[in-house]
Amino acid sequence: MIWLTWRQFRPQALVALTILAALAVYLLITGTQLRHAYTSDLAGCSSQNDCFGVLNGLQSQYNGPLDLIELLVMAAPALIGIFWGAPLIATELERGTHYMAWNQSVTRTRWLAVKLAGIAFASILTAGLLSLLVTWWASPLDTMSGSRFGTQAFNARNIVPLGYAAFAFALGVTLGLLIRRTLPTMAATLAIFIAVQVVVTAGVRPHLLPSTTESVALNQTTMSQAIRFDRADPRTGLATVDLPAPGGAWVHSESAILNSAGQPVHDTLFANCFNATLNESASGKGGSTGEGAMGACIAPDNLHVDITYQPASHYWQLQWIETALYTVLAALLALTCFRRIRRLRG
Repeated sequence: MIWLTWRQFRPQALVALTILAALAVYLLITGTQLRHAYTSDLAGCSSQNDCFGVLNGLQSQYNGPLDLIELLVMAAPALIGIFWGAPLIATELERGTHYMAWNQSVTRTRWLAVKLAGIAFASILTAGLLSLLVTWWASPLDTMSGSRFGTQAFNARNIVPLGYAAFAFALGVTLGLLIRRTLPTMAATLAIFIAVQVVVTAGVRPHLLPSTTESVALNQTTMSQAIRFDRADPRTGLATVDLPAPGGAWVHSESAILNSAGQPVHDTLFANCFNATLNESASGKGGSTGEGAMGACIAPDNLHVDITYQPASHYWQLQWIETALYTVLAALLALTCFRRIRRLRG
């Protein structure tokens, strides 16, 4: 039975091996170049204390290939589910070739177990190798970006692609047993896998671990670090400011500017400070300009912004929890397959 499973799966395995080998060569060559450029550029700019422009240029050069590679890793589990999982049983049932195995010494459960175990292992191994290569290749870019919680970055790194691959494969096999036709099974596998990915990424992941809420006072120091300051939201009239979160954090939300009672404030409160800051900047007077001067002016008002985020230390916990979630789903689907095949009639 193992030999027969390998014979049936060999074309798909050779295609996957060829793609992996070609991608590995590309990633090893360009990854070595990226690391050399990162090390040399960092050494050069550190001596001049001016690394922002140099590293920004390096990111711009490699962000295009990075996006394509991440999309490939994210698509790999779906492709595994479509082309390895969906046809595995559906094709046998559609053509009636399963009778040949069942009418010999092979039981239904052994027939299914060998097919599931062998190709599930290949699926997880393929996703793991792909993720390992991409994680290694992108590590300098991840260091420069300072956060690994972006959807593409999180879904295409480290261990979660293994859980995605196991789930997509098991999903394809299960739907094949239920639908018993190959093409409809492939379409249903793709649709359901994408739906589950969207729900978990957007609706489940942010709540897997408790988030942290931090109140950041607005003063000269914090306002000088502001990414953006708006005098008023055109819809609500409320003043907003984007402040940087702790390093590597995943920001869930950032409130409008709040007073000491926790109530949003309107931009009329800043009118005098804003005008004074503009006048000082235009006349060249005053020791500080921009958001920093604005922060110094409004500091006595005791204003703050609430930032809700997942700290960088939660990254690996979220990776393990989400991988375990998809693995449990895959195991439940496999159990469904065994229960279904015992009651299956030709």
